[in-house]
Amino acid sequence: MDAPLQPPEYNYLDKGQGYRRFVVWLHRALLLIVLLTLVGALLVGFQEWPGYVYLAATVGLVLLSQWVLRRRGPEASTGLLAAGLWLIISLSLLQFAGIYGVNLLAYPFLVGLAGWVLGKRWLLGMTAVSVSWLLMLGLGAHLGWLPPTPRTPALLVTLQALSLLVVCAALVHAAHRSLASSRDEALRLSDALSQRHAEVQARERQLAQLIDAVPAGVASFDGETRMRRCNPRYAALYGKRPEQLVGLRVVDFVHEDVLPQVQPHWAKALVGQTVRFRRSNRDPSDGSVSWLDVSLVPELHEGQVVGMFALLVDVTAQVHAERAVMELNAGLEQRVEQRSAELAEANERLEQTQRELQEAQSRATLSVLVAKMSHELASPVGNSRLLADTFLHWIRDFEQELDQGQVRRSSLNKLLADLRSGAVQMQLNLAGADSLMRDFKQLSADQASGQRRRFDLATLVGEVMASLGPALRRSGHRVRLDLPEGVAMDSLPGPLGQVLINLVNNALIHAFEGRSHGEILISAQLLDGPDQGRVELRVADNGKGIAAEALPELFKPFYSTKIGQGGSGLGLPIVEDIVCKRLGGSISVSSEPGRGSCFTLRLPLRLLEA
Repeated sequence: MDAPLQPPEYNYLDKGQGYRRFVVWLHRALLLIVLLTLVGALLVGFQEWPGYVYLAATVGLVLLSQWVLRRRGPEASTGLLAAGLWLIISLSLLQFAGIYGVNLLAYPFLVGLAGWVLGKRWLLGMTAVSVSWLLMLGLGAHLGWLPPTPRTPALLVTLQALSLLVVCAALVHAAHRSLASSRDEALRLSDALSQRHAEVQARERQLAQLIDAVPAGVASFDGETRMRRCNPRYAALYGKRPEQLVGLRVVDFVHEDVLPQVQPHWAKALVGQTVRFRRSNRDPSDGSVSWLDVSLVPELHEGQVVGMFALLVDVTAQVHAERAVMELNAGLEQRVEQRSAELAEANERLEQTQRELQEAQSRATLSVLVAKMSHELASPVGNSRLLADTFLHWIRDFEQELDQGQVRRSSLNKLLADLRSGAVQMQLNLAGADSLMRDFKQLSADQASGQRRRFDLATLVGEVMASLGPALRRSGHRVRLDLPEGVAMDSLPGPLGQVLINLVNNALIHAFEGRSHGEILISAQLLDGPDQGRVELRVADNGKGIAAEALPELFKPFYSTKIGQGGSGLGLPIVEDIVCKRLGGSISVSSEPGRGSCFTLRLPLRLLEA
């Protein structure tokens, strides 16, 4: 930013401190003249007492001028001083030397002071009264009306003349400095104005070039919508050159078909509103229609609209593109409806397939249970058959001895002891088989029916793990249960058992690959606080863990690290679907490579009604 122009350094016309300092200097100069005059009068023994009165009056005038300076300012103080000195000097001349007095030197001083400091009126007034008074004194001396008094002592006249000359010289010097400073300041201001004028012209050229280069129509109007200036692009919209539009009103060059679109918005802009709208434009050369986005920005001065700025942007290509998009959207609606119907049908098929997969998984789990249970029942049933055959063999031997009459008491006692021992062993085998059958019956009923019932969580988990006993013994791994007693649930035991079987099998297949003596911990705890009424069931293993990049993918269908090796990628997605949709809970997994994995289920103790 350019430095502001400063006032001259020595400007005594300033009403500020410089002017005040000048008036104070005048006071001191007058007091010095009075002092020198008084010293001269005393040295020469001047006896005219009115001379001392005039000196005292001068001192009083200076004091009064100082008081006015403090109260009313330097201009009033200077005016009082000039008028008072003129009056004192005129009276002194009238009483003493008249036209021959040395005090005549004070008149040029007073005229210069009045004209330079107080202005043109004081200059003319002081000059007129001084000339008139001197003419009266001269005429009076010529006609003998004012006879001159005896000459004043030479020393006193010399001191008065010297002091007046010194004061006049100081006044002329101050005036010279003020005029020189004003002249230098005028030259500097002239140079600065010339430089700023050149800068303004350069900026105007740059602004004109910038406006002409703007890829839009730009125009400036006055408060009566007359064109002040526009760029070539704006004029080209109307088939004109910029100079042809200057001075024209909007109604003079806008096509009559377009005016109804423009006038309502111009009316709003002329009352101070910024307006933006879209309108059409007809090319005057070929009649083609284009589309313009118009912005009208009012120019305000003291709350009144004094002008208008208009910006016109050609958006014809955008309008055509929008219309094409609208037509495309209109054609796409039918396609979207068709695709939506197809998608709904596909979703329905997907849900049906998912239900079938769950049922197939349930059937497969039940089939595995049947096979495992058959294998588990083979041992107690086979032992019982063997004992039954042995009983028959013992009975045949005893009947032969009885027929031959060789029955001895010791043989009878031995037979009874063997039968008793065998019966006990058979009873144990059949009791184990009966227990397995009861667990399997309940588990298979839950798996097959999927019905809701009340059950104890620890009992259900024990039954499920009993069904997996043969598979666990063959694998060399074990399951450890840490379940509180008395956790009663009202839910779906079949789907919950299927979830536990899938999680345990998943650990056997993936977690303990290449390892032996692994351990699976199934634990549970009741939740408090916001999750009150829920149980947290955890299935954790100490296997090899899951890679971090695989964790987000675990519950996605068909994701498996064993694809092509017996893995289908459907086990965990089915588990998530059962837990979230059928059991009304949530499932999450955490794992660290080399430190095992933990699947956490949060299930409601009482399943909400569907």
